[in-house]
Amino acid sequence: MSKRFIGIDLEGTDVRVAILTATPGKIDVELDKRTYDTPQAAAEAIKEMLGGKISLGDRLVTALPCRVGLFRRLRFPFREKNKIEAALPLELKSLLPISLEEHAISFFPPRAREDDYEVDAVVVNNREIEDLLTYFPDPEQNPRRIDLFPFALLPVFCEKDGILIYCRRLEVVVALVYDGMVRDYRLLPGTSELSEEEVFDFIANQVSQLENTIGYEDLPLWIIGAGVTEELLVILYQTNRTILTPAEDVFGGEVSCEMAPAALLALTEMREAKKTGQLNFRQGEFSARGQLEVFRTKIVAVALLLFLVIVGGALTMHLGYLQKTDEENRLKQQMVKVFRKVMPASTTIVDVPLQMESQLKDLQKQVQLFGLGGHGAVTVLQSLSSDIDRDIRVDLQGFNYDSDEVRLSGNADSFESVDHITEKLRKNYLFSHVEIVGAKLAADNSQVDFELQLKFKGGKSND
Repeated sequence: MSKRFIGIDLEGTDVRVAILTATPGKIDVELDKRTYDTPQAAAEAIKEMLGGKISLGDRLVTALPCRVGLFRRLRFPFREKNKIEAALPLELKSLLPISLEEHAISFFPPRAREDDYEVDAVVVNNREIEDLLTYFPDPEQNPRRIDLFPFALLPVFCEKDGILIYCRRLEVVVALVYDGMVRDYRLLPGTSELSEEEVFDFIANQVSQLENTIGYEDLPLWIIGAGVTEELLVILYQTNRTILTPAEDVFGGEVSCEMAPAALLALTEMREAKKTGQLNFRQGEFSARGQLEVFRTKIVAVALLLFLVIVGGALTMHLGYLQKTDEENRLKQQMVKVFRKVMPASTTIVDVPLQMESQLKDLQKQVQLFGLGGHGAVTVLQSLSSDIDRDIRVDLQGFNYDSDEVRLSGNADSFESVDHITEKLRKNYLFSHVEIVGAKLAADNSQVDFELQLKFKGGKSND
């Protein structure tokens, strides 16, 4: 999602908006201007120019006119922000002919000097801030920052020494930008009745004085503002001074003098979005409320509801666990009772299901001997008895029985008798395979010792 940086310049009955949209590899610039009669009309105009809404990622900034601020440069033997905040009201109280109770103070980060730290501070009446916020459609959250001209434009001009000429319709500001700061500035209020020549005389005089303070001449000029007329611009060009285009690398030559303040405000916010080196009069009672603060009540309600859901869910799970545990205990008791009835002789109970299963297997092995599994030992013996002819003399001496097969061993009166027994057993429905494993004459040559392997059909005795 692209991020928008929005600069808004309010002057007289005009509202000027510049929207810089940062996209990979470039900056899209949108400029617009509307005229309004009331603060409500200005708020509607701003809303329309911003596309009807301000998204969470938008950074909106505006600035107060220079005439409403009082500027002082002070020195402190420390640089900690909290110490400066505590000491500034005391120092300014002795330097300004006003009461600071109804004023907001903002200051730049301290600059290190030889023996101390230098701090630029500006004081603005709270009424000016309150009046300015009435022109915005969402004053609780936007603008996120309120600066003061010409200091608001410093991030754009601080990389080069020069003189900023900012002509508004009701004031002219001539500011010396030197050594990365606004070194000094001059203000001419109430210029609506002055001619271009009179305005130029003020500018020329103040430029000369400002250059004398630092011992330089012919510093380049930046000229911006809705009060810059074609005639005044021609006069300034005739001085043969170097006139620079502000932020030409971003805007080229497409931004007019009138729209330049709004565009430069947006650009300063883009360059200073992650820093804290700018003035900001949205403080104290005028602090911008974040999204969390705006929706605090709803968030608290949702959090409470979520907490109740979690507690209710945990309680339900716990009750279910207790119920399952009680049921398990009852089942265990029933199993023990059944176990004692089935095996009263057993005195040790370790694991009822395993013990019952083991007992069941033992019973199955015992039952199998009686042929209840389909071809038990008794069944096999009955088959042997019925299949062997009575006229054949045979003496069975060994009967080895398991679930898959039976091995018979004994002696008969001849090899023919052994073959005859084998053929008869092969026809029995119990066996799938009958084989003579061994047959040989006995030591006295009167009998034949033999061994037969009888494999059951299906391979298991309980099939």
